[in-house]
Amino acid sequence: MDRSQWRRAIERGNESGSTLIEMVVVVAILGTVLAMVQGTSIMGFRDVNNSAVRLDQAQQARVGIEAMSKVLRTAILPSKLLASCSGCDLSAFLQGTTNSVSFYANINNPNNTIGPSKVSYAVDPADTKGKLVESIQRPDAHAPTDTNYQYCNPLSPGCTTVRSRVIAYGVTGLPTLFTYYQDDGSTLAPPLDATELTAVDSVDIVLTVKRSSAAKGTTLTQRVTLPNTDNVIDEMP
Repeated sequence: MDRSQWRRAIERGNESGSTLIEMVVVVAILGTVLAMVQGTSIMGFRDVNNSAVRLDQAQQARVGIEAMSKVLRTAILPSKLLASCSGCDLSAFLQGTTNSVSFYANINNPNNTIGPSKVSYAVDPADTKGKLVESIQRPDAHAPTDTNYQYCNPLSPGCTTVRSRVIAYGVTGLPTLFTYYQDDGSTLAPPLDATELTAVDSVDIVLTVKRSSAAKGTTLTQRVTLPNTDNVIDEMP
């Protein structure tokens, strides 16, 4: 075979193209690479989303537990504010269950000109959004010298002294959101009766927030002591 024949043979080989098997192999390789890239991208997006959800849960739990702890520490027996408050000064606490609590609080009361507010925190177990609701009701308008505090019915259309807000979403800490303790450290079994309400000395808050089924819930715990809920202030010997 001379040089010209050899060159023509090479040119015919270059024009022969790829076989069907070669094309199938290339497509299969490309499909595998694309699937790997897509899987990696999906996992990356999922990790980013889960991280964002966890950060949101932590923020929700922190805001909720700080808000409740701050106000719970102001729980007070109304009679300590020199109020007659007929029928309402037997205890600082009005209600205590595993997922709700109501009490009198000495907040927004400069120089005791307003009086104690009724405060409640509650999570409705039937609420799919897990909303933790704070409700604060100040006493009805009264003269500064009138310490017989009165509170309108929150369900009444004319009652405008109640302010409510959601302080956390996705709360799933039920049924152990609130745990109540006596001064000797023993627990009180909710729902608290009239006698047990007068014995509350501290409250444990265990707040769990879970906003997504794909992310692990965030749980924060806080023990709140209540220095102003007793009928008698302990005196130093």
